[in-house]
Amino acid sequence: MTTQLKVLLCALAGGGSLAVFVAMLRSRRLLRNLLLSAVSGVAALYAVNALGLLLGLRLAVNGLTLGVSAVAGPPGVAALLLADTIFG
Repeated sequence: MTTQLKVLLCALAGGGSLAVFVAMLRSRRLLRNLLLSAVSGVAALYAVNALGLLLGLRLAVNGLTLGVSAVAGPPGVAALLLADTIFG
């Protein structure tokens, strides 16, 4: 993967995370939304790995995937799956 593509992907991930955070701030229930996003994202990561045995899809569970799934929620897990499919 080229350096330019890595920079583009990092910029998109950062922009998406910033958009999620701004949306949570505007809802005036920041802590509740952060916890709900984290729990649903980690649950989606667990579900992908549990169903991955049947479908042949697996995501490594490490700090990066847990962080993305906790911050971005289920859309973050979908983005991880997409990135793993494209670049894996």
